[in-house]
Amino acid sequence: MAMPKHDQHELTPYQAVQSPTARAVDVAAPSDQEATATPNEDDKKLAPLTKLFQFADSTDVWLMVVGTICAAGTGFSQPLQILLFGEIMNSFNPPPPTVVLNAADVEAMQASMSSGINEVAIKFVWLGLGVLVCGFGQVACWSISASRQSKRIKQEYIRAILRQEIGWFDVNNSMELATKVADTTLIIHDGMGRKLGDGINFTAMGVGGLVIGLLKGWKLALALLGFTPLIGIAAFFMVKALTSAVTASVAAYGTAGGIAEESLSNVRTVQMFNLMDTFAAKYKAALLATEKAGIRKGLSVGLGAGCMFGMVFITYAFGMWYGAVQVATDQLTLPKCTDNCYDGGRVLIVFFSIIMSAMALGQAGPSIQAVFSARAAASVVFDMIERPSLVDATSDVGTKLDHVDGDIQLDSISFQYPSRPHVQVCNGYSLHIKAGEKVALVGPSGSGKSTIVSLLERYYDPVDGTVKLDGHDLKTLNVKWLRAQFGLVGQEPCLFSCSIADNIRFGKPDATLDDIYQAAKQANAYDFVVAFPSGFDTEVGERGTQLSGGQKQRIAIARAIIKNPAVLLLDEATSALDAESEHVVQASLDALLATRQ
Repeated sequence: MAMPKHDQHELTPYQAVQSPTARAVDVAAPSDQEATATPNEDDKKLAPLTKLFQFADSTDVWLMVVGTICAAGTGFSQPLQILLFGEIMNSFNPPPPTVVLNAADVEAMQASMSSGINEVAIKFVWLGLGVLVCGFGQVACWSISASRQSKRIKQEYIRAILRQEIGWFDVNNSMELATKVADTTLIIHDGMGRKLGDGINFTAMGVGGLVIGLLKGWKLALALLGFTPLIGIAAFFMVKALTSAVTASVAAYGTAGGIAEESLSNVRTVQMFNLMDTFAAKYKAALLATEKAGIRKGLSVGLGAGCMFGMVFITYAFGMWYGAVQVATDQLTLPKCTDNCYDGGRVLIVFFSIIMSAMALGQAGPSIQAVFSARAAASVVFDMIERPSLVDATSDVGTKLDHVDGDIQLDSISFQYPSRPHVQVCNGYSLHIKAGEKVALVGPSGSGKSTIVSLLERYYDPVDGTVKLDGHDLKTLNVKWLRAQFGLVGQEPCLFSCSIADNIRFGKPDATLDDIYQAAKQANAYDFVVAFPSGFDTEVGERGTQLSGGQKQRIAIARAIIKNPAVLLLDEATSALDAESEHVVQASLDALLATRQ
């Protein structure tokens, strides 16, 4: 049955409809579906640390245990190294110049010194081998475990997003969601991977250095500890100022990059209107913010580093002076010290153990911050994963009918879009389409034509009223099964970046090549497809950019045909095409409808 064609200025074009086997509803432009995306504010709460690892399996647990042991071993190796340096220093101590040694004494002293140094050297070799094993184990175990877990988190995150109802996407920007998936999972990966291992490493180093310093010389250790808060404060303010400057710099570069991307992606329009200087000026103005952020960053790092290292050298000076006082007290005063006495090696051990402890605990700060950032990101991700979808197409819940006639009934439907809750799109709307009928919905833009299609596909549920298929409320039917009964061709068809055959096969995953060829012939797409050098293996490009509008539309029609749907929905399938393409596509639709009487 040929469908009348209306002037687009009077009535929006409709679409053909279908019959018991396949019937179509024709709808006007989906302007009533447009919604302003409002990104949600990220929650600032932190996920519990244990929840961060909820996707770890037994292999990951063992990797993390081994990684923790190796990280602690690597951290403790640094204080042990200082102990060995202290032993070497004492081995180098010559006798006082007032002591006269004969040849035998000199030879014995040389042998003793050589033996002591060789013994320490062997200890260094064993320590080095231990660090080699522990360092490798720390990085490898934590990195592998984080990669395995973050892969599962990404999979569950994407699966959770894709199963959400369409209304959720109306109030969440899809482009921001794509960026957020990459950014948040990367933050989580960093916080549960190598940086966590580094944090354990630095903490073990700091605690080990502090313990050794206190055991070897508590007086000097406590004196040096009085200076460490000053070093920590200087480092804290440097990191805080640096973080603020880097954040501002990233935001500024993002703004400048947006201007560059906009101008380059529309370069023909820019050149047509001679806007090159205008966009160059806008880009230059945006770069001023990056310059200011860079200056702040440089000043912050310079001032912070100067203060921090200044405090370090002041601590060096005090430590050397106080250590010399302790050595003089124990070695040169009477009565002479006989137990746990300060000497050059002991002062060196205490001094560098405490300094290293302070520096290590300061270096643990970024790792701790990475863990907290991961917990904040994980809170958002896990909330998304745990969010139940209001219309879940992945669920097995719901009835699956043995046979579909195609009788559609809308009873007193009231509906508002989630992004525009104060705009009433449908108010008490009722419609009954009998099985086998071809029906066109015609009306002004925004009158709810595309909304009816969305309700039939159960992208949304009505606020009031019921939508029924063969007398069954759609809410009682299995969503995945329900959508398999409908074939939809919209105004702007979406093709995926794969071959033409694969795009058609999305309508029926188990379709054979013969099925694909037959569907393409029914959609008047076969001839132009086989004319391509690669035929049905031709890649369509991202969003189908390698094909013309008419070609994309016919591929979309073939994709709908191959489903052999019980109900065919056509949402202005020809309105966005030029006259020639519209004629070809309309002929495809007419032929399709003629075969489904």
